[in-house]
Amino acid sequence: MQIYYNQLTNELDKKIHPIYIITGNESYQEDTCTQKIINKAQQTGFEEHEILYVEKSFDWKSFETTNSNLSLFSEKKIIELRFLTKSVGIQAEKNILECTDSISQDIILIFRLPELKATEFRKKYLGLKNDNVGLIRIFPMTRKNMIDEICILIKKYNYKIDKNCINYIADMFEGNMVSASQTLIKIDLMLGDKREVDQNFLNKILSENTDYVANNLVDYAIDGNLKKVNSCYSFLKNNDYPTQYIIWSFIRTLRSILFYIESINEGKSKQEILKNIWPYERKNLVSNSIDKLSIKKIESYIGVLVRIDMQSKGALYGNIWDSIYDLSVSLAKNKLSVIKYT
Repeated sequence: MQIYYNQLTNELDKKIHPIYIITGNESYQEDTCTQKIINKAQQTGFEEHEILYVEKSFDWKSFETTNSNLSLFSEKKIIELRFLTKSVGIQAEKNILECTDSISQDIILIFRLPELKATEFRKKYLGLKNDNVGLIRIFPMTRKNMIDEICILIKKYNYKIDKNCINYIADMFEGNMVSASQTLIKIDLMLGDKREVDQNFLNKILSENTDYVANNLVDYAIDGNLKKVNSCYSFLKNNDYPTQYIIWSFIRTLRSILFYIESINEGKSKQEILKNIWPYERKNLVSNSIDKLSIKKIESYIGVLVRIDMQSKGALYGNIWDSIYDLSVSLAKNKLSVIKYT
């Protein structure tokens, strides 16, 4: 069954589905949905949470065996599968369908798929008519969506801010809700007993870090601006910026570009793609990224990001900040370097 983004909380209060499928290209809302599902599941005894990354070489047979063993030994577990491929693929569709038809009461599966085309939502594996499945389709974030998300966080942090300041934050971060949410957290920490935010306070906060958020590091790298890559990277590292946000900012942007290039290969014009880019100021960057990158190179960059993420979790040896810098410079020069992983 389909669950709309703004209805997920109410739906989780009614029922937890054994399988959730999330598809879209907006990492903040994807993460929000995933975390809501995990929080609710953990309240009912599903304490363990495992993340698997699905690439072209993903071993579905091993996954099926692991699934069966978990069911056999009644280990309550949440398994999140994050797709890093540009499409789902026939084999993955087949395996997801098998999961939806043979569920376990001791496993909750969360499939985070790439953005799908409208025609693909007719496929059976997505479970539109299956009550075991909760299908959550994430649509591109508009300015109104972003303002709504900001208002939700403001209510959570319990501080007062007028409409003009909210609009200012939305415009400042230009659709990047991940960075906007980090700023709202910073505001909350700095407010103390004074719970009112005015324009002067915002100017002070935003002037300090507007040019140094994760999404801007990605933009500077794609734009080939090594000077800004170096300054932004240094700021993020020195201020202990969460590396997960940097990793997912890269992945989200690269997945978007991959989708645009694939659409052009299928006959869509570049002009058609650019007319839907918001905000307007990003059109040149998107245009240049389409010309600069290839599908093969993007897939290689995403593969590197998966390994950087594994470094962040201690699964691979290496300095994660060195790897992030190496990737940023490689992308800026449009030449993938060899990062060694052991």
